[in-house]
Amino acid sequence: MPKKLLSTILLFAVFIIFLGWGLAMLFHPDPTSPGESVVFALLLLGCSGYALVSILLLPRKKER
Repeated sequence: MPKKLLSTILLFAVFIIFLGWGLAMLFHPDPTSPGESVVFALLLLGCSGYALVSILLLPRKKER
């Protein structure tokens, strides 16, 4: 598998996993420390957004 394709797939996987994990922590925070859970969820969602922007900024193949 080419390195560009593999890195794109891994970046997309990071986006999906961090998005799911962040949303799950945001909607179901830890009852022992809800403030810490919400902050951690927002950090995960920020990382997910960064991965999404990185995916959108990848160079595309030119159509003929």
